[in-house]
Amino acid sequence: MPISQPTLAPLDIAENPRTKQLSAVWGRTWGTFFTEVWGALFAWRHSFTVILTHDFGSIAAQSQATQTVTVNGVRSGDAVIVRPTTAVNGIIVDGTVTADDTVTVRAANYSNAAIDPASQVYRIICLQQ
Repeated sequence: MPISQPTLAPLDIAENPRTKQLSAVWGRTWGTFFTEVWGALFAWRHSFTVILTHDFGSIAAQSQATQTVTVNGVRSGDAVIVRPTTAVNGIIVDGTVTADDTVTVRAANYSNAAIDPASQVYRIICLQQ
């Protein structure tokens, strides 16, 4: 993937009417500045967020369960973050873009016993590069 060039605008120069000295003028808010820097460094162009309410049911020891969810706009290679409302001991939740507009959420049981996590809400955040 090619590295994009930063798109930060230069600072404006203004004359102080009282002292007649030239100085740089900060023409944007701090939030805008950091957003521009973040975009220039990591090349993330869009983010998508969806909410999935799901019950994975009982997951056998050393096994996993999956659920697909539609996230319009995501493409292969986009980064996915899955945040459950409640952590469940023995379960790791992650996500992957498996097709255009489709994210597969996986709940992996790494323990030595079956776990039946309760139904809960998962926030799925996709960062498009």
